[in-house]
Amino acid sequence: MNAADRLRQRLKAGGIIAAPGAPDSLSARLVEQAGFEAIYMTGFGATASRLGRPDIGLLTQTEMTTHARDMARAVSIPIIADADTGYGGPANIARTIEEYAQAGVAAIHLEDQVAPKRCGQLAGIKLIPAEENVRRLK
Repeated sequence: MNAADRLRQRLKAGGIIAAPGAPDSLSARLVEQAGFEAIYMTGFGATASRLGRPDIGLLTQTEMTTHARDMARAVSIPIIADADTGYGGPANIARTIEEYAQAGVAAIHLEDQVAPKRCGQLAGIKLIPAEENVRRLK
């Protein structure tokens, strides 16, 4: 059973799943050793640990999926990963999903920010229209 199947099975069981944020593989291992059921790979954490910079879209899709792959190799529990805005239009989003799945990530979340994106903790976030986001997700 792969990570996505394990997470799907756990979600069906109901209840809250605590998935602490981890910026890198070592932190992911510590989250797993602490007994948590899942890990959240934060975009801010990945960017900060790799570049020492804020999460303003500086890492590419390839860099983020490589980072996710490294984390997935280090742990056996499911990883939920930040996939920014999907790194482009619908075709890019489809590729992003494939790349994260191949990296061993159980799930991703996609942001609905206007490009260029900003770190979610910063003020001034602007969102795309709901209709556009629905189209992107379809």
